[in-house]
Amino acid sequence: MLNLTRQERLVIQFLALFFLIGSGIHFYKNKVALRKSIVFIEQDVEASEFKERARQIDSVFFEGAQKPGNSGYSTTERSTFNKVNLNTATAEELMSLSKIGKVTAQRILDYRNEQGHFKSVDELLNVKGIGAKTLERIKGEVTIE
Repeated sequence: MLNLTRQERLVIQFLALFFLIGSGIHFYKNKVALRKSIVFIEQDVEASEFKERARQIDSVFFEGAQKPGNSGYSTTERSTFNKVNLNTATAEELMSLSKIGKVTAQRILDYRNEQGHFKSVDELLNVKGIGAKTLERIKGEVTIE
């Protein structure tokens, strides 16, 4: 074998020991990371399935939900049968629209009293509290006559 001094043998042993420890740590981290990624993937799949089921349940619930003052029709049914006339509606009728509460209904009535009858449904954008998204939601449920 090689003629090595005691100090050289200790350095080689020290390097070999740290090589083995480093390899063990590397192997452990790769195994743990792989297990964690599998767990995260399983959790992501489970979460997306849960969200989809919740979305389906919510859509069934909200389609069938009825607000007071809408004559027993759901929002989709009312949009085809009797739309809310912005120029003659009461606060309760306005509150039956989706995303229109007591305060917004009163603002619509105040706007109608100050400005006169609505000339178009798009005039609702002038009412504080009604933005483009809300208008798009209720556009099919309201009319002006």
